Amino acid sequence: MDLEQKMNLVMRNAEEVVTPDELRVLLETEAKPRAYWGFESSG
Repeated sequence: MDLEQKMNLVMRNAEEVVTPDELRVLLETEAKPRAYWGFESSG
């Protein structure tokens, strides 16, 4: 999977991403990046 495919996969259902540039750097430098998946149940 190339970098653009990885970025599209990460961002396709994300409400917020730090910035596309920061995501690009993360995907280029980390073999196994981790993400925070927050959930707020406000009614």
